[in-house]
Amino acid sequence: MTNAKDKRIKKLKKKRIWPSVFGLLFMLFLFTVIVIAVIASVGLDVFDRKMSDGSNQSAMVAKIYEGYTEESASHINEMVMTYIGLSPEIEAVGLIDSEGKKVWSSHNAYPDTERVTTFELQTFGTNLPMKIVVEEDLEEVFTLEDNEVTVNDDLIEALGLLRVFRDNSIVLGRENSNLVSFKIWFVVPVNQLNVYVLNNISINVQDLFMLLVSVGIFILIILIFTIYYIISFFSVIASMRKTTKIIYTDMVTGGDNWLHFVKKGASLLKRSKRNAKRYAVLHMRMRKYRSFCTCFGVQEGEALIEKLYCTAKKKLKRNELIAYHENAEFGILLTYTDRAQLSSRIEMLEKELSTVLPNMKLYFGIGVCEVKPGERDVETLYNNALIACDLLGEEAELQIAFFDEEMNKQKMWERKVEDEMERALTNKEFKVYLQPKISAKQEILAGAEALVRWIHPVDGFIPPNRFIPIFEQNGFILKLDDYMLEEVARIQAQWISEGRRIVPISVNVSRAHFTREDLAEHICKIVDKYKVPHDVIELELTESAFFDDKKVLLGTVQKLRNFGFIVSMDDFGAGYSSLNSLKELQIDVLKIDADFFRGENVEERGMLIVSEVIDLAKKLNMKIVAEGIESREQVDFLIEQECDLIQGYFFAKPMAIEEFVEKYKN
Repeated sequence: MTNAKDKRIKKLKKKRIWPSVFGLLFMLFLFTVIVIAVIASVGLDVFDRKMSDGSNQSAMVAKIYEGYTEESASHINEMVMTYIGLSPEIEAVGLIDSEGKKVWSSHNAYPDTERVTTFELQTFGTNLPMKIVVEEDLEEVFTLEDNEVTVNDDLIEALGLLRVFRDNSIVLGRENSNLVSFKIWFVVPVNQLNVYVLNNISINVQDLFMLLVSVGIFILIILIFTIYYIISFFSVIASMRKTTKIIYTDMVTGGDNWLHFVKKGASLLKRSKRNAKRYAVLHMRMRKYRSFCTCFGVQEGEALIEKLYCTAKKKLKRNELIAYHENAEFGILLTYTDRAQLSSRIEMLEKELSTVLPNMKLYFGIGVCEVKPGERDVETLYNNALIACDLLGEEAELQIAFFDEEMNKQKMWERKVEDEMERALTNKEFKVYLQPKISAKQEILAGAEALVRWIHPVDGFIPPNRFIPIFEQNGFILKLDDYMLEEVARIQAQWISEGRRIVPISVNVSRAHFTREDLAEHICKIVDKYKVPHDVIELELTESAFFDDKKVLLGTVQKLRNFGFIVSMDDFGAGYSSLNSLKELQIDVLKIDADFFRGENVEERGMLIVSEVIDLAKKLNMKIVAEGIESREQVDFLIEQECDLIQGYFFAKPMAIEEFVEKYKN
């Protein structure tokens, strides 16, 4: 899969889920800030009110002592005790004179006068000079220096006490259980006395009712929005999974598609080392699928692909994959223990698939690439399996090919050939070699066959079997044939101009040429460019061309003969020869394939067939050329059978033009 496609899929996933995630997080953050702000605001309001009540209570007690004398002390103290009894917030009252002498206390409780600070407190609309004493158990909270009380920063942040004392930052209590309780000595100087009033300022549930209601409302709102976003979030996830399923679904089989095969396969291979599993990637191709679609229709073809997919998927184990690729080709990822077990599984799978249609046997070619440790690129592994499958023939019912490095080298060579063939043609790296045809009666030169050789500037001599099959597959053979024909015409023209004796030279015409109806005119145009007589050019076509468009072939051959060219049939007997082709094709020369002269029983059956073919050709007024002759005995036999021309290594190998001219100059 391309990087661009991979990025688009990832972007689609992120685009659908992250807005919801960020939305949920943002809403939670926003409501958390609001709740904290409400708690702080309401809590500080309650604290302000409690402190104000405490200072007012202390001022009321101090007012009682405004007319204090020794004579009225007992009476005033009783009034204070009565007032304390009516005011549960006041725990004790103490009198200390200006010299620090303890005068009287309601509960024998006095403050530590060394921890006193003075500040202005507004009560009843009057500014009274008051002091504050910090309880000893709050020493960790307070610091008393230079007659000033300061508070730990953590407590200031927690309770916001800066709002209580505008100019003096003082904390006067700490949390007790689930409520907040503050014990404070308020000090009010009256006449020559300091009146100390110990207030127990506590915040209970009733005081926090509004706070709890407000917090509850906001928590409810947060809960509603959180539930909404959670539902939305899971909805997005469900939608994402649905989208992902669509992305990974094949439109033909309805199962997992190629993208899923590549992604999931890479993940399984990544874990294979940890799981100690061995994997193999298969390329499975149904043969003659196009023919099936031609006979039964494309819709039936796709139905067959779906059936093959479903049948194969049922045979797979956990952590094994299959996906449809294209043109009745499937990618399969299998686990295995050894090659024998893997081959057995593949054969069983093919056997199952070959019978999915009643009364019809299907055939498959299967390439296998065994995954080495550390390999994760599924597409590369599949391509290796495809290479192995491509190198199979089409004859056997079941063929399994295991990929190896030699196959990869072959594919790399094919790529190299295709990359350089146009340049080679332009630079005339393809050279004409001539193999003589010898007259059987006189054993003198009577003709030649033009054969191509590639002289590469780096790789040197490249034999034709390494590039001709590649050219036949990619169509470049058409250009090469035209090039060879023109080179032969040019050579013949040069020899004529030099006054040399010339003999007919045969040039191969590939079967791919016979798809064009103007082939005869095309050949004439090339040869006539050099003003060479047509009868010194022999055009060889293979018998396999007869099985293509027969009408075009017969018409082209007739035109070529009318134009004066010699037409021959090459490799007669190499394939499934048909006497019907001899009946319908008006040709001049018949070339007997070299295989008749090789192998076992040559003396008996082979020679008998050759003898009969020669006799038949003579009766049809055809010349006979026997190629691939390598021994004197074969030559003598052909002379006895009145064969016309003999071509083979016994007389000469294919040779360069210069060598040919030198050898046969006389």
